[in-house]
Amino acid sequence: MVFFKNKDEGPDRWKEKYLKLLDDQEQTEKQYKANEELLCKTIVRFALAVKGLNRQLDPHLNRIRNLLKGGLQSQQLQKELSAFSNALIMLEESPEPTLPDASLLFEFLGKQYPRHLDQLDEIRGKYENRQFSNNQAFYLALLELVEENKPLTNIDLALELTGADAKAINIQLIRLLDNAEIPLLFAEDAEKIKSRLFADQALGPIFDDTVALLLAVKKHLESEQQEMAAFLSKLTEQLTELGVKATGVNAANEIRVKKRNLLDQAVSEQIMELREKSENATQLEPLKQIVSSRLTTITQQIQAHNLQEQQERDKAQREMQILSQKLREMESESSELRSKLDLAQHRATRDPLTNLPNRLAFEDRLNDEMARCRRHKSPMTLMVWDVDLFKNINDTYGHKCGDKALIVIAELLLKHCRETDFVARFGGEEFVMILPGADAKSALVIAEKLRKTLEKSSFNANGNKVFITLSCGISQFIDGDNNETIFNRADSGLYSAKQTGRNRCVVV
Repeated sequence: MVFFKNKDEGPDRWKEKYLKLLDDQEQTEKQYKANEELLCKTIVRFALAVKGLNRQLDPHLNRIRNLLKGGLQSQQLQKELSAFSNALIMLEESPEPTLPDASLLFEFLGKQYPRHLDQLDEIRGKYENRQFSNNQAFYLALLELVEENKPLTNIDLALELTGADAKAINIQLIRLLDNAEIPLLFAEDAEKIKSRLFADQALGPIFDDTVALLLAVKKHLESEQQEMAAFLSKLTEQLTELGVKATGVNAANEIRVKKRNLLDQAVSEQIMELREKSENATQLEPLKQIVSSRLTTITQQIQAHNLQEQQERDKAQREMQILSQKLREMESESSELRSKLDLAQHRATRDPLTNLPNRLAFEDRLNDEMARCRRHKSPMTLMVWDVDLFKNINDTYGHKCGDKALIVIAELLLKHCRETDFVARFGGEEFVMILPGADAKSALVIAEKLRKTLEKSSFNANGNKVFITLSCGISQFIDGDNNETIFNRADSGLYSAKQTGRNRCVVV
């Protein structure tokens, strides 16, 4: 019996069409899988790009990256993105762990602004009760009061100070500049002010210039903070949008799979019924009618399914093209942001004069090294170096020569230390070194070699040959140490070295 009029309508042809449909569906699924992987990759890169901007956001970013390791899990991802958005809105800086003594600073301000003692006492009370979020907020509160209430006279403040030690106030102002977050744009101005403080110039003009500098820094930091907040807000919206689109893609894919399964089931039922009818048929004409009817039904089902799936595929293809373009744009933005953040991080942790790591970088590295010591029970030693009689160099040859001396010292320390050692400029004429794996005894040997090398070195200043010596305090890490305790011991050793003649190294 022949049930088909021509070859093209034979069962093999229908089987071929059906198998091709399955292949097309498989290719579509592979494309969706590739786009899903691209989406995960882009979100992970964005999370890495903003890592470190704020410690409160980092846990959320880590969880987002961990969720994406197993692919898109829409409900959990949406929940985490919502938590990330809320954390972004609730951002607050953590308070500083230490509270430096500001009594001399308040005494100085009280002499300068006697009509505003009540406001100063109020700020002092907030400071001592730790009501300021950080030192920067404390300084800005003082700056706003000072900016609104300029002193009435221009006479030298140093002559008016009674009972206040001008040298101690100089040191307090230097510490204020060292502790404040000075962007690279203002680093040169800050160094000039510190040089004037080291030179014991009149306090009045210096204080006014310091106020102007810190107000400029305040405006600059506020501008950067607003820009970063706007970027993070935009990033949150983009991540949320990607999550929603990814959820839609997954849902559409699930619907297509269900429809394909329903088609498989319907075709199978029609073929089974056709087979039963064929086996039980006793006459040719009724059988031909049954076969023709069933084939028409199968054809209509397959054609309807193909048409609907083609429409859905075209729609999905358009959406995926838009999504892929957006992913490429976001990936480009992520790469550009990563470069900018790397550059900003480098600038924020580098001393602009010597190009050594600065105090911020030193504290981070010291935390890491102490954690490594606790974990591996290995030794680690800290050195604190200070230039002997540095004020004499500034007074005799000028501050340009003083800067040159610091540059020469930085180069020598970096050149003659071990590859594993960490060298940084702590502030002013102080340098610090971290020696992983070295106990106090071996660190003293290294320090003595460095001290003798520095003692034999010199540089030219206005045609004169200037020799430099340094004193050093050394302290080995012990259980229970933190950044402050180990530094204080090394600083105590440095003080002993200064008191006992300078140009020597003392272990504490």
